[in-house]
Amino acid sequence: MSFRVLDALPILVLRFGETINKVPKNRNGREGLENKKVMGFRTPSGKVLALDMDGEFEEVKIWIEDTSAPPKISGIDILAPRESHDLHRKELAPLSRKAGIYLKAENKAAFEALLSWYS
Repeated sequence: MSFRVLDALPILVLRFGETINKVPKNRNGREGLENKKVMGFRTPSGKVLALDMDGEFEEVKIWIEDTSAPPKISGIDILAPRESHDLHRKELAPLSRKAGIYLKAENKAAFEALLSWYS
């Protein structure tokens, strides 16, 4: 069984709480609802990360701040930088304009190890 976005999302919510980038204005009646393409979270230390919700939901891809390169964690791959317009909100500014590190988590253990390091 593969590790999917719907497996990663509850881990993020339990660890970091609600998303920080809800829809800010009444766009088609969506004010205050979850962003459809990027779900952002803030760590207890104040760093932000975002889960990429745009696509098939079959692969867990996230952006983290480029504070330092992540350690080598088996099951975590560094991907080419990726831009998303939904990262341009002030809450996620450290990740916008390809400033964040874009990663893929292949399994739950690797994802949790990355979150522990990043937190």
